[in-house]
Amino acid sequence: MIAENSYMLDPSIASLKEKKEQVDAMNQLAFDIRNSDTSRSISLCQEAQNISSEINYPEGNATALANEGFCNVQMSNYERALEKLLEALRIFEELKNEKGIALANYNLTLVYFRLSDFNKGLDTISKALAYYQKINNKQEIARCRFQQGYLYVHLKDPASGLDYFSQSLELNRELNNKEGEAAALMGHGQAYNALRDFEKSKKYLEESMTMRDQINDKRGYAAAMNAYMTLCLETGRFEEAEQISLKGIKLATELGDRMGISRFMLDLGKIYFSQNKIEEGECKILEALENAEKINLPMAIAPAHYSLSQIYEKKGDYKNALKHFQLFHKVSEETASTAAAMKARSIQLISRIENAQKEAEINHLKNIELKNAFDVIAEKNKDITDSINYAQRIQQAMLPDLEEIKKQLPESFVLFKPRDIVSGDFYWFHSTSSFLFLAAADCTGHGVPGAFMSMIGSSLLNEIVVEKQIHTPGLILDELRKGIIKALKQKNENSNNQDGMDIALVRIDLNTCRLEFAGANNPLFIVRNGKMLEIPADKMPIGTYIDIDKPFTNHASELRKGDALYLFSDGFADQFGGPKGKKFSWKRTEELLCELQHKRMEDQKNILNESIEEWKKETSQTDDILVIGIKI
Repeated sequence: MIAENSYMLDPSIASLKEKKEQVDAMNQLAFDIRNSDTSRSISLCQEAQNISSEINYPEGNATALANEGFCNVQMSNYERALEKLLEALRIFEELKNEKGIALANYNLTLVYFRLSDFNKGLDTISKALAYYQKINNKQEIARCRFQQGYLYVHLKDPASGLDYFSQSLELNRELNNKEGEAAALMGHGQAYNALRDFEKSKKYLEESMTMRDQINDKRGYAAAMNAYMTLCLETGRFEEAEQISLKGIKLATELGDRMGISRFMLDLGKIYFSQNKIEEGECKILEALENAEKINLPMAIAPAHYSLSQIYEKKGDYKNALKHFQLFHKVSEETASTAAAMKARSIQLISRIENAQKEAEINHLKNIELKNAFDVIAEKNKDITDSINYAQRIQQAMLPDLEEIKKQLPESFVLFKPRDIVSGDFYWFHSTSSFLFLAAADCTGHGVPGAFMSMIGSSLLNEIVVEKQIHTPGLILDELRKGIIKALKQKNENSNNQDGMDIALVRIDLNTCRLEFAGANNPLFIVRNGKMLEIPADKMPIGTYIDIDKPFTNHASELRKGDALYLFSDGFADQFGGPKGKKFSWKRTEELLCELQHKRMEDQKNILNESIEEWKKETSQTDDILVIGIKI
């Protein structure tokens, strides 16, 4: 191993080439020791950034930022990790460096996982995987497959997780990568535990611990111990779980793994509670909670509050029991909406980075008046951006919970890509004991005006279906049109106010699997046996129209097993791009959907997203994009 001092900048090094080689060597060493000596790795990354700035070497700077971001994940400093990785991603994208983009997206997946934003994690890992598949880098493909498996287990889909872990295990064995193989074995154990197959779970976890002990992978061994302890708790082996937990706390402390400390400490508290050692359990869980709150670890904070509510209930302290139960629900709700919060936070961090760079450029200018003018504009832009970000959180809160949709429709997806921070497209969902309702709507405009319309539309649908109990799709759209005309005070078809929306609305009978559909300009697509069927929409909008008294058509048909239903706004098909700068087109969309019919819906979502991003490339997003898919 090269001594760290050998990387101190040598004044005698004159050539730019030598300095670049020096940065590359430092980045490689920082990458190699990122797990074994994380603090030293961070120091090397920061030194590499300093030299890269001095010699104007953006690629070296971005690589150092990405490595430092990974190290901060290991140190449980997630906000700093996010900041470093987003800055690295921006530089790599400017350089069109696909390898760097993949590295940054992979490391971002680790951040989003720790913050319980599993859907965002699936998005970033898919972007990384696409590059590694393109260059056929099997080792990196195996790592990505492992992360996908882990994300699916935490999304309560262990069967899919097991499939990805198996792909990772096969590739790692082919490459004789023991560290990767041990990780994939641990993944198998966790998936089987979630599937309640405890015998297989024990077998795979023991194999993982044995292998990690043999190769001296201490972090991996701690992770496998934690998974094995969870299995012990599930199967009532409390004494064994206690011993593992105590060893785990000691090992995690040695490694500086604050996430590991929190999880082992929390489980130790649960063990004591299960053994009726109430005081000891309370002490350990409070300690775990304090540690988890310091590093903002929702996956430990919420269960800690829940366990404390049980402990205080057992002690007869109902006031504290209620307090922690309420905190458990609060954290759980906040975690469920993490995707929106993280998106807003990412935008803010990117904005902060860009503004800092603009500030640095302006400070070099001698024209003070120009600097002052920029300050005024920047302040106004900040106020506007802050307001829009706040509007985005309000709009996100009104959209249905994606996890609730997944509970009712496990084989489904929602691909939602606003053109701006807020969207004129929106999706809507409602379920009763007999029916499921799902809609995709496209309001006039996008950005802030479109968002106002989307919130009006969402509120009216709730009023019509939930409060008025109107359950026939055609009648729902008739009422929605009346509501929009009234809300916008539209007098006739010649009114200056022509705002409204297009919408596709379906109702599925849970008892008979009968479908009913109504659409305003937006049709319903059904892929059956590889062929596309289109149920047409009425060629009129929700809003004022020349034939305003004409009712919307209510279509009905019987669904078959394997049918895939798709509801769209027009943003996907209308996206410009490709080699000739043309629209993606409905024809190309239909062909793609037919090709995807036999794939899982989550995979379809990822492929649709990758396809439109590849088509778009450097072109700006034309409109809001919304695609909803359901497989029967």
